[in-house]
Amino acid sequence: MNLIQNLEAAWYYHLGSRHLEANDHDSALANFDRAVKLQSDHYKAWFGRGMALGNLERHLDALKSFDEALAVEPNASFGWHNRAIALGKLNRSLEALNSFDRALEFNPCSASIWHNRGLTLIDMGLYYKAVLSFDRSLSLHPEVAGAWYNRGNALLELKLYYQALNSFDRAIEFNPDDANAWYNRGLAANSMGLYKQAVASFSRSLVLKPGRAEAVGERRVALGKLVGFNHKNSKFTPTSECIFEDYLIWYNRGVELARQGSYSEAIACYETTLEINPDFANAFYNQACCYALLGFVDLALDNLQRAVEFMPILYRELALADSDLSCIWKQERFADLIQG
Repeated sequence: MNLIQNLEAAWYYHLGSRHLEANDHDSALANFDRAVKLQSDHYKAWFGRGMALGNLERHLDALKSFDEALAVEPNASFGWHNRAIALGKLNRSLEALNSFDRALEFNPCSASIWHNRGLTLIDMGLYYKAVLSFDRSLSLHPEVAGAWYNRGNALLELKLYYQALNSFDRAIEFNPDDANAWYNRGLAANSMGLYKQAVASFSRSLVLKPGRAEAVGERRVALGKLVGFNHKNSKFTPTSECIFEDYLIWYNRGVELARQGSYSEAIACYETTLEINPDFANAFYNQACCYALLGFVDLALDNLQRAVEFMPILYRELALADSDLSCIWKQERFADLIQG
């Protein structure tokens, strides 16, 4: 192959890359085709061609392009990663997982590869392994809302509702306008019996995405449970995690006592929770609600402030919608706390 052909191939690769960046995928594909026709071992052009084909939903053709690229450059993590994505689009999950693993051999510190691997594990129903993959992703890049959100989804499937709630809280912290995260937070809260928080979460989801039928229905269910809850027939049932985490047993017991109107006893349970886990923001928030219902305004505001310090956006939203805190809504300190 002569120098002129190589230079032409490089030029068409450059044009294809520019079109790809501009989301003009048909033009990108045409230029990558010219590049590989002139230089068949131009692996970057094969990769670019695969990307353009994937964006055009031609995933089988994209897979073939990635295979051509990897035949030339088998150690390219980027190629294995995108090959895995193409396989996932073709519902070939096990092959996709193997490709993600090959990508990680060459680039074990890529948060996006660990994240997309987790999505494939969810598709395979391997939820625990998916959580571990998301954990690796978040250890590398902890501020990615999507990774927290998908971690929460996997935990929901495992019925680990407290951990799911925490993950959705983190997702909302980094992306407060994600209607899906608020909706799934409502599902987790509802499953834990936190009906007021569930209603507030579904309501926020509907503000961000009006008319969503599932959110309307789940909010109605949570409201029904909240209004029609029978205190005498209620029974404390710890979540599956509580056996292993003592502070959750105290926390859930506090939730149960608060439902029964035993606010002082609930506060004692929340205080024990916080002695074991002083970073459990939800205990501070629920303690604030109990103090407010008992008429202790300053103590309610103190605890609400502690919750807001952990996750400002989330607990400000909840505080504005939670009638348990109505006695502090007109307080100047409350206004300052909400405005930040």
